This record gives sequence, C-alpha cells and structure tokens, in this order.
Amino acid sequence: MNTTDEFIKAMQSIEPLPAMIIEYRLHYDPSGKIIMCSLSDHPDHDDYLVVNKETYDNYFRYRVHKGVLELVDTSPGLRVQLKSSTQGHAVVKNHAGILLENEDCDDIEYYEDN
Repeated sequence: MNTTDEFIKAMQSIEPLPAMIIEYRLHYDPSGKIIMCSLSDHPDHDDYLVVNKETYDNYFRYRVHKGVLELVDTSPGLRVQLKSSTQGHAVVKNHAGILLENEDCDDIEYYEDN
C-alpha cells in the first residue's frame, strides 16, 4: 500500500464531529446590565436569557428589567417636545432649532416645553 492509499484510508476512518448546538445567551448582572454573551460551552451563570441571533448580535442595545429584555434608547442628545407659545424659548420664526439669546431679530416666535 502506498502513502496515498494509506492517507485515503486514514481519512475515511475519521468520524465526523457531532454538530455543535448553538444557543444564544445574554448573561446579565443584578442591575440588568448585559455582562457577557455565549453561544456554546456556557458558563455556570444563573442570570441569562436565551435570545435569537439578531438580538445576540445587537446585545449592546438591550438591558434586562425584571427578567425581561428591554430595548435601551441609545440615541444621543436631549429630546424635548415643544409647543408653540407666547412665551418661553425665543427662536427664529419657522426655525425652532435656532434659539435666540437676545431678541434682536425681526421674525421671532416662542416655544415652551410640552
């Protein structure tokens, strides 16, 4: 038997590895912050949730509250809904995003917190 035949026979005798079972887990601390992710060989940790792959891939967008996964608002900035008013924040007319420090502008309108 030559080397090639020996190699082929050896390759045929190799048993395939069992399929890896994947279970996506998000592990969290008592405050609900996700501290670890695992998909196999899971650590001994009691506080975890089994999730789908999409949630697993975007774990940083979530936290756990009372054992339930919640989406965290990660958008930057402060959002305050304003309503038109006769007093409050002075802005350039038709441009509520341009606040005025003084009222030396001809076209002014006012908004206040809703």
